[in-house]
Amino acid sequence: MVSSVEGATARLELVSSQGSSSAAQHHHGHRLQNISVGSSSSGIRSLSRSRQLQHPQVQFVEQFVSDVVDFSSQYGNNSNISYTAYNIAGNPSKFPDYGDFPQAFVMRTYGKWWDRAPSKCLDYMPQNNGPVVSHDYIDLSFSKDVYPVRISIYETYNPGSVVAIWARDEDGRWTKLWNGPPQIVPHKPRIFSPPLQQINFKTKILRLEFNHSLLDYYTELDAVQLIGTTELIVPNLGPQPKNLTGLLRELGDNRPNDGDSYNLTPNYFKCHHDIHLLKSSLHKYWDPCKSKNIERVPKGRLVAKLGLHCHHIPPYLEAYNSLHKLLEDFPKIIEDINNSSSKSQILSETDLNVNDNISSSFAALPDETILKIFKYLDIRSLCRVSQVNRHFNNISRDCLLYRSLNLKPYWHCIDASVLNNLISKCQYLQRLDLSWCGNYDMISSDNFIAFLQSSGNSLTHLRLNCCKFVNDAVIEKISSICQNLKELKLRNCTSISNNGFTLLENLENLEILDLYRTMIETDKLCAILRKNTRLKHLNLAGMHDCLNMDEVATEIAASCLNLESIDCWKAQTLTVNGLRALTNCSNLREVDFGWCTGIGPLGDSLRVFLGSCKKLEKVFLTSFRGLTDRDLEPLLFCRNLQQLDLVGARFLSPEFCIKLLCYLQLQMIDLSFCDGISDSKINEWRKLYPHVSIKRNFTSNR
Repeated sequence: MVSSVEGATARLELVSSQGSSSAAQHHHGHRLQNISVGSSSSGIRSLSRSRQLQHPQVQFVEQFVSDVVDFSSQYGNNSNISYTAYNIAGNPSKFPDYGDFPQAFVMRTYGKWWDRAPSKCLDYMPQNNGPVVSHDYIDLSFSKDVYPVRISIYETYNPGSVVAIWARDEDGRWTKLWNGPPQIVPHKPRIFSPPLQQINFKTKILRLEFNHSLLDYYTELDAVQLIGTTELIVPNLGPQPKNLTGLLRELGDNRPNDGDSYNLTPNYFKCHHDIHLLKSSLHKYWDPCKSKNIERVPKGRLVAKLGLHCHHIPPYLEAYNSLHKLLEDFPKIIEDINNSSSKSQILSETDLNVNDNISSSFAALPDETILKIFKYLDIRSLCRVSQVNRHFNNISRDCLLYRSLNLKPYWHCIDASVLNNLISKCQYLQRLDLSWCGNYDMISSDNFIAFLQSSGNSLTHLRLNCCKFVNDAVIEKISSICQNLKELKLRNCTSISNNGFTLLENLENLEILDLYRTMIETDKLCAILRKNTRLKHLNLAGMHDCLNMDEVATEIAASCLNLESIDCWKAQTLTVNGLRALTNCSNLREVDFGWCTGIGPLGDSLRVFLGSCKKLEKVFLTSFRGLTDRDLEPLLFCRNLQQLDLVGARFLSPEFCIKLLCYLQLQMIDLSFCDGISDSKINEWRKLYPHVSIKRNFTSNR
């Protein structure tokens, strides 16, 4: 927050990006409410009255989401509207009801269960992550661009997973309005309205980021409201200037309760009471600002792109501070280095005395030792270190520091110039994660192809989840340049045509392949599987109905006998024939057949499959409504089973559930919508088996 126009612009950190959004078409309604600040009351001082009369009217605009632009995952699929991202558009439809509603937006995962599964995704460069890692996002568009005053998120089930809110300006640059840790809050509906950083540009594109690690079950969102002003307003220079957050708390008398410390509106019954008071008394505290001279951070070096701007602390002091924390554990690092190199090669008596002032002797270390220490630094710190002196600059550019590169945390500022800057450092690059990067035309397919041609020859792991620049031309270069690829993730890469997927037949070493929500067709996928016999993990969730999963399962059974996990979630074309074919994959440790409604009557197919795959650790059978105890009996011999989803198993008996809980080392079991299991039984089992997380959905109508 700032106290003047100059301060408002000087303290903003805007990273450069460019491009425009392409909003998804959706016809939910939205509402706009323009309210002008009224004339001053008779009790206002004449100075305030004259200031108000001179100011143009400031309109407050209240609007709900008009379009969903992009998202990373959804529980629903494209064939219907249940649990899909587009349900978040328009006015709230269920709030203040609390519970599980198909009309809400629901994401694919919750809790830490997916991180404990055999198919878990490990970060290439975990030091790049901040204290909170975002698991999902959704980009939202509104009808009118405004200066944000409040963003209200209507959470109707298991709230607390929103961890960041971003705003995009007309030039494609993103600014963080708020961030915080995931929260554990009461199980009741809420309108989450966190305090926002004031920005000096209008926006109508927002991104919400989520972290699901503390969720007990799926979170559900009903709507998002953006309240803003048509003019930029800044604090006037009165005797007691206030920032916006403090002023709203004072006006609304909103005090956080129940541990909900980030919420400006803990009582949703009067959630906008403070806004209405602000409208009527705005002239007391704020001045409108008509200036369009907004500071922009110039495009340029990677340092600038990653937001490493010098405000109050010079770059070399930032680098010193970054290293100082690392050097607290320096003796242990030296010990680790000594295990792989002789002590005489690393340290000499004149170079370093660990018991002396380490930081003052750091420059005296051999380059090899400094390089090993720099490997512990994240990209941001490496950029800062490069500004210390020429010596550190040279070491920080060493290609050995860039064999693994995780740029996902910097999605908001990665563009073509960043990739160009990295080319000279990535000659030995083996693992690259560009997930979420390059959308809104920040990176073109040509930009990425140029990067691949210079730095892609040694790649073994490549993640391009939710990257809109990935098209047929990019796939062609990947297949011709990255011949050693073991991992390829293309989640939500919807710009690849079926002909583009044909080119992936050139890859023969894949062990991990993620095609979630892509448009690949049966013959192309089978050809890829035929060539990649070492495949261990395959994600085919959320696919279109033209993909014949029975043919794919048959090819898997013939070519991919080492398969350990397969995700067929919502694969409508999988039938008992495909299920029987997969019995040949006896090394399977994880299967997700959730919502595979095309399977129909099971017969003995599921029983035979489960009896053939005794190494299973995770089994999701969501919405297998005809499941019986007999179908699941082979699970009792899967001694490694830890996660079991039986949502919607209407004929499951309490007696068989007791066997599962007694005989197996389960960590989680989901018994939602199991008609034969009463709530009282669930509560009883939770007490008897506290080491098992027993899930049960909840729906209440007010």
